[in-house]
Amino acid sequence: MNLPEKFFIKTAAYRTIINDRDNDSFAHAYLLICSDETYLRAYVRAFAKAIMCEKGGLCGECRFCKLIDKESFCDCEFYPSEGSKPTTEGIDLIVGEKCFVKPLEAKLKMFCISGAEQMNLPSQNKLLKTLEEPPKNVIIVLGATNTFTLLPTIKSRVRKLEIPAFSEEEIIDVLSPSFPDKIKLKKSAALADGKPGEAEKIYNSFDTEKTSDECVSILKGLKKSPDIARYSLILQKKSRDEFAAFVSSMRIVVRDLLLIKEGKKELLINFDKEADLALLEKKYDEGALLEFCDDLDKAANAVNNNGNQTMLADKLLFALLEENYRWQKS
Repeated sequence: MNLPEKFFIKTAAYRTIINDRDNDSFAHAYLLICSDETYLRAYVRAFAKAIMCEKGGLCGECRFCKLIDKESFCDCEFYPSEGSKPTTEGIDLIVGEKCFVKPLEAKLKMFCISGAEQMNLPSQNKLLKTLEEPPKNVIIVLGATNTFTLLPTIKSRVRKLEIPAFSEEEIIDVLSPSFPDKIKLKKSAALADGKPGEAEKIYNSFDTEKTSDECVSILKGLKKSPDIARYSLILQKKSRDEFAAFVSSMRIVVRDLLLIKEGKKELLINFDKEADLALLEKKYDEGALLEFCDDLDKAANAVNNNGNQTMLADKLLFALLEENYRWQKS
C-alpha cells in the first residue's frame, strides 16, 4: 500500500465507497474533493481500486489493482495524462464514444478525470449531458482540488466525497517510516496545512531549515520602510513554490512567537531556534503578530490562486512593519 492509500483508507470517502461496493449501490458519478493537489491523482487511483479490486478493498496485488496503478486498465481510463489539463476534445471523446463501449474484463466501466476544476465551460456542458443520462454500468469519477469553478448542475448530479485535512500527528505517523529526519518531517508536517502530499513535497523539495532561517532573518532585520524594498526583492526572485513555502514557514515562526508569549515553549515547532525567537518575541507586539497571521493566511490563499507575487511580498512586509508600529503606539 503506497503512502496516499495509507491516508485514503482513514477517510469517510473510503468507507463510503466500500459500503457502496458491498451493497452494490454505486452512484453513476462521484466528485472526490481534495485540496492536496500533490496527492489528488493518487487518491483518484485509490478510489478506482476500491471499486475495481478483485479481492475487495485495496489489495494492490490483483491484476486490476496493478493495472490501475499503472493507469493502463482497459476498463478504467484516466484523463487527462498526468501533468496535463482536461480539454474539450478529450471530454467529448470520453462522453461520446467511449462511454458506450461495454467493459471488456470488469463488470463496470470507469472514467476518472483528475483536475476537474480546470475543465472549461464547453467541457463541463458536454460532461453534463452524460451525467443527466448516464449509460448503464458506467461510473465517472471527478477529482478536484475545489468546486468553485464547477457548474452547480454538475455538482447536483454527483455524489460528493471529501478528503479532509489531516492532523500533524497523523501525517507524521504515516510518513515517518519513509522519511527518517524527524525534525525536518515535523516542520514539513507543520507547514503542510493538513496535506500529506504537500508535507512530502516540502520534505523532498525545500530546505525547511534554510527557509525558517530566512523568516527569522527578515523579522530581525525589518525595522524601517527602506528595508521593505530590500527584502521584497529577495522574495520576488523566488519561484511560486518557494514563495508559498516561505509564507507557510513564516506562519509557523509567527505561531511560535505567539506560543512564547503564552508561556508554551514546549509546543514550539522551531524549537532549535528558541534563542532567536525569544529575542523576536520582545520586538513584536502580540496584537501585531495576530493581525500578521491573518495577513499570512490571505497571502497563502492568494498564492494558491496565482496572485501577483511582487504585490504580495510588498504587502506582507509593509503590513508587518505598520502593524507592529501601530500596536506599539497604542
